[in-house]
Amino acid sequence: MIRGTFLQAGMAQSWDTAQWSREFSYLQEAGMCYLVLTGLAATSGKTTYTLYPTRLPGFQWVNPGVDVVDRCLQCAHKAGFKVFLGLQFNKDWWKQGAKDPEWLYEQMGIGNVLGDELHRTYFAKYPAALHGWYWEYEIDNRRFCTKRRLDVLARALNISLFYLKKKRTPLPMLLSPFMNKKCSTPETYAAVWRYLLANTELGAGDIFCPQDCVGAGGLALADLPAWFSALGKAVSTKPGMLYWANIENFVHKDWSSATLQRFIAQMEQVRPYVENIITFSYSHYYSPNNIAGGFHETYLNYLKTGLLECEKPTPPREVRIRKLGGNEYKISWSPGTDNIGIYGYQVYRNGMIIFTTAQQRKYGGNPGGLLLEYIDRPSMFRSKGISYSVSALDFAGNLSRPAIGALQC
Repeated sequence: MIRGTFLQAGMAQSWDTAQWSREFSYLQEAGMCYLVLTGLAATSGKTTYTLYPTRLPGFQWVNPGVDVVDRCLQCAHKAGFKVFLGLQFNKDWWKQGAKDPEWLYEQMGIGNVLGDELHRTYFAKYPAALHGWYWEYEIDNRRFCTKRRLDVLARALNISLFYLKKKRTPLPMLLSPFMNKKCSTPETYAAVWRYLLANTELGAGDIFCPQDCVGAGGLALADLPAWFSALGKAVSTKPGMLYWANIENFVHKDWSSATLQRFIAQMEQVRPYVENIITFSYSHYYSPNNIAGGFHETYLNYLKTGLLECEKPTPPREVRIRKLGGNEYKISWSPGTDNIGIYGYQVYRNGMIIFTTAQQRKYGGNPGGLLLEYIDRPSMFRSKGISYSVSALDFAGNLSRPAIGALQC
């Protein structure tokens, strides 16, 4: 079972308290009690833009009248949720990283005054809900592999940790690094984290929560035991530090939602190694606030029964093929049906997938939505003896048998 989710504040910057309450209700139904709210502040040039009312010099509230943090914490408090607030981020991290230590240390200073203001403004009001901080700068095993860069990174982390832990009520820090198997072995990356943990103030109560990287394509399902076992051994060198997993429920090729078959398989692979599982992001990819309710309904059924529903959809009806002229074929079909709902369709040419269409997210989804037609332009040498078929896919990942297309005159 997942116990929490990330939510990028940009998705919720226009939500009123009713929408926030609805989101926490969905998350609560799904067994969650943690929320990681990111994207509250972004620095560009000399200005830091916030989604809450700020009085800091050089900071600018970008949506006056809407306090995302207060609305979130107010509704989290009522729902019994614990919230990690993301500290400031600068997109130049991906170019600068540890190559420019002074730049990085300056960003840490900005994050510190942000954290100070957030703590001063909201902690006394919502002490049960404001649970911790999220360090928004994602660490990976490609750019951070030399002692010099690790020393720079350790100092940057300590700039944040020394400052934030001086607060009257120190809050835990959550980090969520990622990895790519092309860049190192699990043991090499674990050694990186043993070094960082030995040289930073990260410790008891702080949370090491690596992304499983399946959605982003850095790891495959079969890779997860080796990586999470190795990283767990690194975390064990820091007494009291918590070890969680961040399960990715998206498909990076088109930023669509992963089927629940894949998502649950990811959870099962990491569960033996971690204390808790959260996800990026139930709110974005599965919540009825942002996509068709079939994901949420299917997941709730899984929680209730312990089994993922396996009823296959009916095939699409009336698959029609029309030659448009030249070497173009229009494939169209009528909807299939399912006991919970149809997530998408897969189109095949001579048995090979050539196109996939799926339900889209309101925030962050691709335009067009779920389609019921596709135009194919096969190469000339393949146009003879060509055949098309279409299958329906449900939210669990069950696939119907293919419906064969008929050429229209």
